[in-house]
Amino acid sequence: MIKRILTYACIIVMLTTCLTGCGGKKGTPPVLTFDGTDITIGSSSPSALSGQGFALTFIGGYELTGTMPGNSWMSDLLIAGKDDERYGYFYIYNPERVETSCLNATIYQVSFYIHSEEYADWTKNNILVNGINFYGMNIDDVKAAMAPLTTSSSGPYLVFNDGDYTYLITLGADGLVEEVEIELNFSKSFDQI
Repeated sequence: MIKRILTYACIIVMLTTCLTGCGGKKGTPPVLTFDGTDITIGSSSPSALSGQGFALTFIGGYELTGTMPGNSWMSDLLIAGKDDERYGYFYIYNPERVETSCLNATIYQVSFYIHSEEYADWTKNNILVNGINFYGMNIDDVKAAMAPLTTSSSGPYLVFNDGDYTYLITLGADGLVEEVEIELNFSKSFDQI
């Protein structure tokens, strides 16, 4: 009888361990710092930036207002700017089952330019990704800074994967980092709005 109880207890512990380990996100959520304000991909909302003096507008110039239904994602590009400089492009989604305001939705993707003549209105040297400042880095600098993550690269693109998170780093013609894009990969079976 004791042997049977111990066997069942072991099975329950193993199943609980397996189930709790399978349900969460994998990888380390990226933390971006814009002018001293931290946002975490997959958990922060645009409100974290609006409370720190950033202007949030969609690419068409209209303000971030309205609501998002539950289990939806938005394909409209959201721009964060401050003091006449652009800091990042954002995409948001609502992974919850209930409606939420766009301002309180979750940021799932961020991209920004840091060394580009074409995008001269972007901030210079004022953005960190997991404490790393990519401004002025070349391919070797990026690989060293992103270690222990490994890269698959093709031409001027470096791709790093960390579980559910993907980093795409684009090098310019001069060999320096020009654009950084970070995305939480989630099921796009949600409704697109």
